[in-house]
Amino acid sequence: MAGFGLTVVNDAGVVSIDSEYARLCVLQSGRYSGGGGAATVTFNPAITTQEPPLIFLRPDNNGGQVTIGSGLIGLPGNWTGMTVIGAYNYAPTGKYFVGGFAASPSAAFGMKLWDGAGKLLFDSGMQVAAFTRFYQNWTYVKSTQNAQGFYTNWYSAPLSSLTNECLMINNASMRMLSGDNIGRLTGILFDFATSQLWFRTTALNNPFDFSLPVVFAKISD
Repeated sequence: MAGFGLTVVNDAGVVSIDSEYARLCVLQSGRYSGGGGAATVTFNPAITTQEPPLIFLRPDNNGGQVTIGSGLIGLPGNWTGMTVIGAYNYAPTGKYFVGGFAASPSAAFGMKLWDGAGKLLFDSGMQVAAFTRFYQNWTYVKSTQNAQGFYTNWYSAPLSSLTNECLMINNASMRMLSGDNIGRLTGILFDFATSQLWFRTTALNNPFDFSLPVVFAKISD
């Protein structure tokens, strides 16, 4: 929070708008659907941030299990879309929003706020998102090994009612470190039937330590 400028505090005493730091803004939102195990979403317009935008997903509740992953399409300054990946030829469907700590001019009237370097921090015409939950209380459950010698570890965490919340998938789509140069492949599984969120890692070398955070957010009303 800046020592001078504009600061807006909500009823809970939380800084909502500040003249130094940008809020998490909603850059794109909607639904995804596709067949053959993947759904492609095209950003319109393209997202022009240098850093990769944050992808938040909420798969439709099918009363069972849904495995999802995600990948961005494009390059820094020109992110043109994303792919949502299912499993076992599952046709992924659900809601998404794409966020970033940067605003873009959108309102014809209202309020705009820039920082000292001229970066647009707030535009009253943009939707914003709020982080709702963050936890690292994974429970190691089991490990299996396939014929090639790769280990898959399974970790679980409670999955309570999501209402309008979406899971940030970026960190669940990257390889993690292991004791070799291959790394650990990762995956997220929503188990709606048992209200559990599962994270699995697959690697040739089998480290058990796991503390990747789970981050949920929702579009503010």
